[in-house]
Amino acid sequence: MTAVNDQTTLISVDLDDVACYHAIHGLPPPPEEQRGLVLERCLPRYLELFDELNVRATFFVIGRDLERDLANGGKGARLLQQAVAAGHELGNHSHEHAYDLVTRTPAEIFADLLRCDRLLRTLGARPVGFRAPGYTHDRHVLEQVGALGYYYDSSRLPSPIYYMAKVGAIAWMTSRGQETVSMRRGWRSFIGPSRPHFMPEFGLWEVPVSVSPGLRLPMVGTFVLSGPLRLAQQAAVRGFLHLELHGIDLADPGSETHRGDGYDRALCARQPELKVSLDRRRDRLRELITVRGGATSIVSAFGGA
Repeated sequence: MTAVNDQTTLISVDLDDVACYHAIHGLPPPPEEQRGLVLERCLPRYLELFDELNVRATFFVIGRDLERDLANGGKGARLLQQAVAAGHELGNHSHEHAYDLVTRTPAEIFADLLRCDRLLRTLGARPVGFRAPGYTHDRHVLEQVGALGYYYDSSRLPSPIYYMAKVGAIAWMTSRGQETVSMRRGWRSFIGPSRPHFMPEFGLWEVPVSVSPGLRLPMVGTFVLSGPLRLAQQAAVRGFLHLELHGIDLADPGSETHRGDGYDRALCARQPELKVSLDRRRDRLRELITVRGGATSIVSAFGGA
């Protein structure tokens, strides 16, 4: 049974590596020294803040990034183990983070998800939830999530305006001869109910990312922490809230007086979060969680562990 009600606040964090953002913006792959920044720099900031506020969250992990980290000393893996020990949930964000996952065969989809699942289990996690790369999913993906014995999916972002903006950005880049891994297909992933609901055909709960009233703007870090204050205020006073963040939402882009984490300046110029100071974003997240009286992980609210 679900423990979700109108006072529930869920927080999930996608730990996408910097390489994902370079691929979206059509930038060259980041240098090796920038790989791992999200796990090594951003994740500790989340763990520190959540410990301060007594919050438990869901971290969606990409298997490929974890595999790379383990091959380079495992600093990020140790931080993820600390997260598990502190009561946070680790969710499956696929192994390759392939935006075209929906074009793969069922066997290929299952193999990708299983590979990530097995890596997470080596850290002591018991994954029961999945989020698709770029939110794009279909019934074939959900069937494989169910085949893993998972309890929920959290891939739906019911924001048509987000989808239209994405399609517009793809068209703009294409017209200028720029490549992007973002996809036009999958529009059904961006419509539908905004409240959690059970999908009996897959044996899964669907836990959508929340959207604002009216325009249905996504309740994600890019908008809530870095955007107009009004959206953060709406998030603070609404009923049920599932706030989706990304590791990069607590990245330090640096300034004229300090270097920060060391992200490529071209990425900082394109990624909205990196145009706002880390302190401002972190303070806004702290205030939002405090006003809402705390937050919890998806698995804690749904009793699926």
